[in-house]
Amino acid sequence: MNAAAYIMVVLGILLAKGIGFLRDIVFASVFGASVYTDMYFQIFGLVNLIFTGIGVALSTLVIKNLNKTQCDTEEKKRSYVSHFITKTTIISLAAIFVMYLFSGVIVRLLLPGIEGESYTLALKMMYIMLPSFLFVIIAYIISGVLQNCRVFFISSIMSLPFNVVIIASLFIKNVDIITVGIVTTIGWFLHIAVQLPSFYKKGYRLFTGGKCEKPSSGGNRELIWIFISNMMFQVCFMIDKAFVSGDSGAATTINYASNLFITIASVFVVAMSNVVFPSISRNYEEGNTEYVRSLVKYIIVVMFVIFIPFILTVSCFGNQLIAVLYERGQFTPDLTKTTAVLFAVYTMGALGYVCQELFNKLLYLDAGYSYTVAGTMLVIALKIVLNLLSGGKVFVVAVTTTLLFTLYAALIAFGMKKVIGNYMDSDLGKNLLKIIISGVCALVGFIVCKTMFPTITYGRFTFLLPLALCAIVYIAALAASGVLKTVIKGRNADNPQ
Repeated sequence: MNAAAYIMVVLGILLAKGIGFLRDIVFASVFGASVYTDMYFQIFGLVNLIFTGIGVALSTLVIKNLNKTQCDTEEKKRSYVSHFITKTTIISLAAIFVMYLFSGVIVRLLLPGIEGESYTLALKMMYIMLPSFLFVIIAYIISGVLQNCRVFFISSIMSLPFNVVIIASLFIKNVDIITVGIVTTIGWFLHIAVQLPSFYKKGYRLFTGGKCEKPSSGGNRELIWIFISNMMFQVCFMIDKAFVSGDSGAATTINYASNLFITIASVFVVAMSNVVFPSISRNYEEGNTEYVRSLVKYIIVVMFVIFIPFILTVSCFGNQLIAVLYERGQFTPDLTKTTAVLFAVYTMGALGYVCQELFNKLLYLDAGYSYTVAGTMLVIALKIVLNLLSGGKVFVVAVTTTLLFTLYAALIAFGMKKVIGNYMDSDLGKNLLKIIISGVCALVGFIVCKTMFPTITYGRFTFLLPLALCAIVYIAALAASGVLKTVIKGRNADNPQ
């Protein structure tokens, strides 16, 4: 893997997500948690569930097909992309029309507990949001094409204008939720606008005529399987919010916690996926299975190095983090405590997120959709059953979600062996054990700080000192074990030699 490219993409996503953090902070300060915020997050959450899910599926399919032998020239690649976008646009417009016809039904499904004026307002928000469908999926197709051309940075910051315009709208005096909804839809269009110059510079066009040779058969079926496989996290979070929607503000606290988890995790996971998937796809098609297996093992080590301290940080300092980020205006200390607990619980399911966003794509290369689709449908079905048994208790709902995410990770880990062979060898096992031991060392450092300096450890801002100490201990332990050297050394993502 090209470590420089990965770092560049991480920085790009970190910049965009950092502004996204600020957006959520300002939003929480302006609106707090109420029936109106529940409406906004559920309805516009449909973008993150269905629309973004389809967009990611199309992006993945485009990258996979561009590396097929049928697309062996730049002219064929450009022709394929233009026809793909044209066909997708026509289908999307038809789908938007159908969704307008059934908007009332969709609102009832998303917010089963609302009536009267609240329902009317929610329906209006649905009408405002629907054009986002076309904007999102075109933006993700363009992003996939740019990633395959090794143009990583611009696609990593495509959400930057989106977050900026929403933040700007929140500073309007006495702004209402409808205005923010309109600006949010405009923001999704800006995902396209920011990428178009690079897209056209590479010689691609949105719409062209002429004939196009299809790179693969069964594309529509593949799109459906990829879409289903990519929607597990979003669906589970929406199910959680729907089941607690009768408790005013509960859905919003779940949204803040789950969104914060996804925002932080995606900085590293999406960056890794953007950088390595085109290379993995290319080398897999060329039969370089040994290289793909070696790269996968390296990715697993890097993900463990990142997510072990992430989980520990949220578990030990979650309350202070939420207080610093959100606790102001209408966001009360009670909301801080609830959100911090939910944040810690959802973060425990990080392995499931890594599998959905990164390792699922490995299975797609071998058409291993039986694992991803069956696993996703199983998790969603169990999620509904467990939520029915939870009695609508927010904490129980979150815990069952995390357990199901971990179950999914185990299923995908097994399925990967079918594609690339046995990757869980002794070297990988030793590295993972070293990472876990390094995490234990950092945890011991936290316990020492908590015992000797409790006031500093739990201070609103002073917690940064013990957090920094724990980070130093963790990095030192990684260095002593040799894992840090392995991670820094990296791998060349394009040259299997």
